[in-house]
Amino acid sequence: MRHPLALAASLLAASLSVSAAPTGLLRQPAVSAQHLAFVHGGDLWVADRSGAHPRRLTSHAASEFAPRFSPDGQRIAFSAAYDGNVDVYVVPVAGGTPQRLTWHPGRDVVSRWSRDGQRVLFASPREVLNGRSNQLYEVPVGGGFERKVMEAQAFEGSWSPDGQRLAYRPYNMAYAGPSGWRLHRGGSTPPVWIVDPVRQTWAAIPHVNASDSNPVWVGDEVVFISDRDGKAANLFVFHTKTQALRQLTRETSWDVKSVDAHGSTLVYEAGGRLKSIQVDGSGAADLAVDLRADSPQLRAQWKDAAGSIEGASLSATGKRVVISARGEVFTVPVKDGSLRNLTETSGVREKDALWSPDGQRIAYLSDASGRRHQVVIRPQNDAGQPGPAVTHLLPADDYFTLRAWSPDGQRLILADQRLQLHALDLKAAKPALQRIAVSPRRQGFGGGFDLSFSPDSRFLATTIREANHLTRVVVFDFQTGQLQPVSDPLVSAENPVFSRKGDLLFFTASTNAGPTRVGLDMSTQERPLRAGVYAAVLAADGASPLLPKAGDEEAPKDEPKPAAPAAGTKPEAAKAPEPKVKPVRIDFAGLAQRIVPLPIPERDNQALAVAADGALWLLDRRQPGIVRDGNAGGDGPAPADLHRFDFEERKAKLVRAGVADFSLSGDGKKLLLDLGRGRLEVADADAKADAKPLDLSGLKARIDPRAEWKQIFDETWWMQKAFFYDPAMHGLDWDGVYQRYLPLLAHVQRREDLNELLVEMIGELQVGHNRLGGGDVHQETPVPVGLLGADFTHEQGAWRIAKIHTGDAFNPFLRSPLAVPGQAAQVGDFLLAVNGQALSGTRNLYALLENQVGKQVTLTLAKSADGTQGRRQIVVQPIANEAALRQWTWVERNREAVDKASGGKVAYVYLPDTGAGGFTYFNRMYFAQADKPALIVDDRRNGGGQAANYITELLARPYLGSWKDRDGLVFDTPGSAIYGPKAMLIDQDAGSGGDFLPYAFKRLGLGPLIGKRTWGGLIGISANPPLIDGGFVTVPFFRFFTPEGEWRIENEGVAPDLEVELDPLAVNAGRDPQLEAAIADVLRRLPQADPNLPRKQAPAPAALGK
Repeated sequence: MRHPLALAASLLAASLSVSAAPTGLLRQPAVSAQHLAFVHGGDLWVADRSGAHPRRLTSHAASEFAPRFSPDGQRIAFSAAYDGNVDVYVVPVAGGTPQRLTWHPGRDVVSRWSRDGQRVLFASPREVLNGRSNQLYEVPVGGGFERKVMEAQAFEGSWSPDGQRLAYRPYNMAYAGPSGWRLHRGGSTPPVWIVDPVRQTWAAIPHVNASDSNPVWVGDEVVFISDRDGKAANLFVFHTKTQALRQLTRETSWDVKSVDAHGSTLVYEAGGRLKSIQVDGSGAADLAVDLRADSPQLRAQWKDAAGSIEGASLSATGKRVVISARGEVFTVPVKDGSLRNLTETSGVREKDALWSPDGQRIAYLSDASGRRHQVVIRPQNDAGQPGPAVTHLLPADDYFTLRAWSPDGQRLILADQRLQLHALDLKAAKPALQRIAVSPRRQGFGGGFDLSFSPDSRFLATTIREANHLTRVVVFDFQTGQLQPVSDPLVSAENPVFSRKGDLLFFTASTNAGPTRVGLDMSTQERPLRAGVYAAVLAADGASPLLPKAGDEEAPKDEPKPAAPAAGTKPEAAKAPEPKVKPVRIDFAGLAQRIVPLPIPERDNQALAVAADGALWLLDRRQPGIVRDGNAGGDGPAPADLHRFDFEERKAKLVRAGVADFSLSGDGKKLLLDLGRGRLEVADADAKADAKPLDLSGLKARIDPRAEWKQIFDETWWMQKAFFYDPAMHGLDWDGVYQRYLPLLAHVQRREDLNELLVEMIGELQVGHNRLGGGDVHQETPVPVGLLGADFTHEQGAWRIAKIHTGDAFNPFLRSPLAVPGQAAQVGDFLLAVNGQALSGTRNLYALLENQVGKQVTLTLAKSADGTQGRRQIVVQPIANEAALRQWTWVERNREAVDKASGGKVAYVYLPDTGAGGFTYFNRMYFAQADKPALIVDDRRNGGGQAANYITELLARPYLGSWKDRDGLVFDTPGSAIYGPKAMLIDQDAGSGGDFLPYAFKRLGLGPLIGKRTWGGLIGISANPPLIDGGFVTVPFFRFFTPEGEWRIENEGVAPDLEVELDPLAVNAGRDPQLEAAIADVLRRLPQADPNLPRKQAPAPAALGK
């Protein structure tokens, strides 16, 4: 399907309209006495203050952002992602080569300048002891040591005109980065605080439950952005002397996104346009900026599609592979021939391509009709040239997946987002969808059905997830229209596949799957699944595939005679008659008694397939929690081992390890291996299975960026409509949202701009977990910067080690480079040189550690700054990330503080998330302290993951009794329980599963919540597929409600019983007011705990036999 003329005309009209109107999508304005700076297309631009005479200041393909003028207006500090690392740079306003000021691999984002213009203020997470936060630093414009402004967390700040006070935002925002969440009203609604670090005072600008950000000083006033009016984010002004607060702007259609000031003039961004206003409210004006410059990302380009493969399958005999990638349909030869792109439709997404069973046609889905799917069937002749296509338009609004083609070529099977399975009869006069199954529950986050046709195409075996969360194998009969169960309701059965003869139906079944089925529950963690492989004998008079072997001689078989040659033809030209497909018979009565277990070990067996020789192929998926290799959380499915079960030998043998997926050709003689990361191999489906890589070097697509971006825009809008948990879209006019945002698409200059625009669009739904990002954005070749797992100070002109984060001795993946026995540094050592290069003056330590990750690096240390005392050298291997080291330092510091303050009576357990990490942390910390009578659980900055029922159920267990050992200590049932007072620490950065955990803790009456209101995001993701270029959008498709039937937590958070702020002055002094409050609360209640719960002493037996 080629580019329609109408599409080309519309795009041309759009481009013409853009050239005649002011440029849009102008971001992050900055203003000086004479100039205006802003970001457009990822580059920095400078113009007159009116917006006239714009010129591009930077032109690197990587993102440049956060421009800020120096006080004299001669330089601009900004952040850029050069070399894959976000750092601070300075460039003259007149232009030139930017000067790099930071090298640390943490994300260093420019905030403002010092008032004397000698330092750049920036925010970074580099030394945060526990994630999801930033701190403020200053770096000299000449380079050198970056000084931390204060220990308290901060995301952005601005110094007062006298340089004494800092107005700053202390918390993260819910509406930021890939997260679209306008008008958030949960816990992540940051205030603006003003601190005087010298006088040790601080105050908060009057705050309500809204998000305040971007503070900037204008004399004695602080201007900031706030969405407190409940309509849109606007500018507000706070007078620090009179304490008066007033609203400055009245934007209603678009949020104010950023602001800067010079003198009394403010410039800000709203709706992709720049505006100015005086701080007294006068002089409001739009700044019309007309940019006319080349945009490299707008050029049509040939893109490698191998990295965005969505699906691949072999042709009937395995001579070619059809691949769906980057919205195109390709066929790739296994051996002979050339690669072909059958569609060539940039701006249209074709996907889910399937070969017909006879290899003569290809079917796929297309959205060429616009935000609606159609089935396209394209016949192919012997020369491989595409013939005319046949299309079948599918129902509007629904989002379909093409799943299978019947062996007789008559039917296509499709699934939709409503958990329905459909058949499309291609031989019908008017083909229409026939619903054949509905799954009561979603089968995993993909929502897919396992499928297998019988050889005669009469039956379709599939799976449905039932109300009990177990999966059942069912068979649909196209002759009778009936759906019949095959597997027992007391097992979880999956992966059905018919034998080649149609006499057997193989499937997997598990009797221990129950505790693993509700994946949202943390109690599913580290529960190995055991699934056996079974064969259902379909006919009542059928035979088991494992009948005993008699060892007798076989009777000779009559060989079929070849057909006589037709008159006038040569004998060799005659062909043997094609064998007829034997009708398949299924006797459902008594089928449950004809299920035979195969001698294959029970494990996570998946993806059954039957080859031409009758052998059964299957995957053994490796399960988490069995082996710890430090590589958890990788891309794609967990690696699996491919096995082949031979019915003659009656034994399964390992064929290939490290396989992501596999499939067979239509005739069952060829094997397609998916090894992940765009690697495909093809082999004969025999015992050896010697595989050869499929050549994908030519898998390229010509991409028209504007056409593809329009498709991504449309599909993002469409996926929200199709997958959002509420079909009514919370009452929002979603069609109106489309029309409002569509004109801005013409101003997109690069893929990153499109992401920003789409995040704003999905933000109109005002819910959490609605995120978008990735895709074909620019990727820098990373230059990793090494880290030493230490804090440094700058004393006597030299770098000095202030703290070494030693890590965890019992976690082999958490070790500090400076704490290796025999090559260890010490706190107080001066670091003088790296690999012989002196670290002095304006040299930056991290500049010397650039490209040194994992390499042997020689450090010169000394006990004195001049190197005259205790000078020595050690050899270390810098690491790429030290966040986990710092987190463990923070956890251990808290645990020791609790232990010391309570005299060893209170346990402390931290949970970084409610997924695998939180499960590991809880088990590591809780059971080791279960002998203590009281407990503090720290949920702060919890990244979420699952509903932590495992933790709350364990903490809520009632005491049932104790057992007396003759010589050992009494032990209890349940064991390892803490029955004394408990408390939970919470804050605004604990969200998702970090919201549910304190909700459950409070509902079960386990103890008070102490700290700040949590994030407020209990709406779940994600059932929708990725975007055409690999970008992600996570549409929430389920939401939490309480036993009372109330929508709670989402956009609300969980409120503490005792609210405690993290006083920045206390934090700067090394204190943790929230932890101190929790300790005090638990110790206050500890004397009131029942000393007999549990009973630690048992009375002596009263009498014989008693």
